[in-house]
Amino acid sequence: MSFVGKLKEAYPVRWLYFALKFKLPMQLMGERKVEEKIFTQVLGYAPNLDNPQTLNEKMCWLKLHDHRDFCTMVADKYRVRSYIAEHFGEEHLVPLVRKLNSWQEVTKEAFPDYPTIIKCNSGAGTWKIVRDRNKVDYKRLRGRCHVWMTLNHYYETREWQYKNIQPCLLIEKLLMDSEGRVPADIKLHFFNGKCAFVYKVIDREGDNYRAFFTPDWKLLPFQFTSKAKYKKITKPIVEPRPQCLDEMLRIGTEIAKNFKYVRVDFYDMGKQFYFSEITLYHGAGYNQFYPAEYADEYAKLLEIG
Repeated sequence: MSFVGKLKEAYPVRWLYFALKFKLPMQLMGERKVEEKIFTQVLGYAPNLDNPQTLNEKMCWLKLHDHRDFCTMVADKYRVRSYIAEHFGEEHLVPLVRKLNSWQEVTKEAFPDYPTIIKCNSGAGTWKIVRDRNKVDYKRLRGRCHVWMTLNHYYETREWQYKNIQPCLLIEKLLMDSEGRVPADIKLHFFNGKCAFVYKVIDREGDNYRAFFTPDWKLLPFQFTSKAKYKKITKPIVEPRPQCLDEMLRIGTEIAKNFKYVRVDFYDMGKQFYFSEITLYHGAGYNQFYPAEYADEYAKLLEIG
């Protein structure tokens, strides 16, 4: 398969569009010009980055100004494991089977004889579930991993924290519930250190139900996503408050002390939970509220000065 063929298979269309349309010409432009161009293309209006008022403008302002090495570390899905272990305990880490430094190391022998997930440490959406290592097309999987490790996610979304990550591949044990499904994602959104709402994703491999809640678990009447995903969202299921939510909020609040805005994600296993990832800009700063009137409320909560 050609590299372009691997690119098409490995990346969703929306990011492929940015990678091919913007990467080379935008390397010749300044950071701000690039952000303004992508912002306008995605959201349909030119951002005011001198005096940002909307939530999207404020997030994109942060993308341009918060370039700490700490941001790179927490965005690296491999290096952040050491940070979580040191500050919150290894028991919250998904068991790591193997770290691979090259896509060429993706072979049957690299995988154990139980369900796993392989992911790239330096991107978003770069993962593949392997439930049975005997049923994998490894040539095809190596092609996908080659693309994951070759393309720099920074040039797709202009999220600086991804720019200097040294890419590698992680094979982790696949977490599953009693029915063999991947567990629910609990995504905590923090504005200036305080959790504003909780985003729960259920049955990601199937119906992919999504719902938003207050920290005390009252259902919120909105979605915070891209237009493309919003059209595909099915009716949310209202479930009981996660048993470990208080502990998730405790850890998330400690992490959030380092950021103006941050999303801290966990896997909910009932009586147990695991750390998933730290996301500095939900939807790369371009996601929107549906209905739109909720955007103003949360824009006011985000103080960037």
